[in-house]
Amino acid sequence: MNPKMEKVLEKFKTYDYTDLEKLKEAFQRKMDGIAPTMEYVRNMILDAKLIYRILIDEEFDLSEKAREDFMAALWYLVESKDRIPDWIPIIGYWDDYKLLKYVKEKHSEEIERYFETTKYFIANYF
Repeated sequence: MNPKMEKVLEKFKTYDYTDLEKLKEAFQRKMDGIAPTMEYVRNMILDAKLIYRILIDEEFDLSEKAREDFMAALWYLVESKDRIPDWIPIIGYWDDYKLLKYVKEKHSEEIERYFETTKYFIANYF
């Protein structure tokens, strides 16, 4: 585990952001505003969409730990004024990308189980 990433996740778990409907709305607005200008931004978008898709799938029994981390990571993405403000050209989404990648790797077994269980092929994860 990466202590710095875990600290960020813990911070966003303490927010009163347990409402999945609020997250859905905020996530959609954020995705609409991100231009896939650089490779890491395109990868970040795909990672975010994958995590989001698994999180909202009511038929999949996602572990509570993964659910908490997925929600915290997505709330971090939605927040524009995070460690590196999103409006900064070229590097604004770097911290978001790194956190989403970390969460995806941390919960890779849950993600594998999702694809095995659902047997879905998700083009662009939506």
